[in-house]
Amino acid sequence: MNKKIFADSSRLLPSYVPQELPYREKALNDLETLFLDSVKKKSFMVQQIVGDVGTGKTATMFRFAKNVVQKSKSDIKYSYVNPRQHGSTRLLIFRQMAYQLAPESYSTSLSAEELLLQTLMTLEKLNRIGILLLDDVDFALKKNREPIIYNLTRLNESMPSGRIMIPIIVISSRTMNFRDELDRAELSSLGNRVLFFERYNSEQVFNILLKRASESLNITAYNENIIKYIADITSRPPAYGDIRYALDILFNAGRLAESRGNDAITVEHIRTVMNITSPFITREDLELLSPELKVVLLSVARALKIESEGYTSLDKIVEMHKEVCNTMHIREIELKEFIKALQELDDRGLIDVKGVAKIGISGAPIHNLDDFLTYIMSRLDLNG
Repeated sequence: MNKKIFADSSRLLPSYVPQELPYREKALNDLETLFLDSVKKKSFMVQQIVGDVGTGKTATMFRFAKNVVQKSKSDIKYSYVNPRQHGSTRLLIFRQMAYQLAPESYSTSLSAEELLLQTLMTLEKLNRIGILLLDDVDFALKKNREPIIYNLTRLNESMPSGRIMIPIIVISSRTMNFRDELDRAELSSLGNRVLFFERYNSEQVFNILLKRASESLNITAYNENIIKYIADITSRPPAYGDIRYALDILFNAGRLAESRGNDAITVEHIRTVMNITSPFITREDLELLSPELKVVLLSVARALKIESEGYTSLDKIVEMHKEVCNTMHIREIELKEFIKALQELDDRGLIDVKGVAKIGISGAPIHNLDDFLTYIMSRLDLNG
């Protein structure tokens, strides 16, 4: 295999959290200061981070928690919960939190309330401090009306002793609109402490990409002009400075150059990748899908590919689903659950459901639909 392009391709993956986060240093300092103050004063704080897709919210949350754990001599654990990935019900959110903060007491037989209390009591017993990171909270609130915010922002009121074991919760959302779903009690406990993350401009995207390129690519595989080209095209609509999409382009362009046996990434590689990818569906979006959702999305993509048009019908997608399951030797999803999965994909912004006869994939480039769908299907097949 050609090794001339990548030195360490994992540095371009969504799961990689850089040691340094350009343009988010102040936010990191603010979070660490807030955490230390909360511990010192034995208080409880909720910090909200609001910003569009690809503005560094998740990376900042992870980097903050990792920094605190690395710097502290105390027993500290953090829990990262993303309703898109782990489930949007109270029970699933509390299970993830318990499993990461207090695995000693984790049990699937407990109710949501029992699990929450058991987690807090175990933290107290072990003298362990917990940090909760709740990403994409707007997705959870869109999916159900359980009092998730109320429960989480009043965690320590559940402790019989009154001792505060989780001094800080960091909550992220794409907009402030999620607050419209909350009642007065939830808004009161949530508070108004907000960090706003602006979209990255072209210069900022360039500097971030250049740093990542130096960590992931061989020095002869790229130059600053290539990085600037990606930064320029991803800082404009429809990407609007989405750093995830910019990293996707760099990664896929590198993969394309590698597969062709080329020594370096060129503008042609980038243009080719731009034609088959979309800022509306990134690698991370696909990787966060459950196996069932991947199968349903794959069924949509294959049905669209046969249609060769922007939309297809529910009936044709269901028929394609049967073929997909037969080919992959997996059990078919019942129609009721299949329709629920389609609705969830629509909620995630991955497909457009405009009626039973008009279902498409969000952001699909109609001028190059076939290549785009082939790319989506290859990613879904690759991931299971």
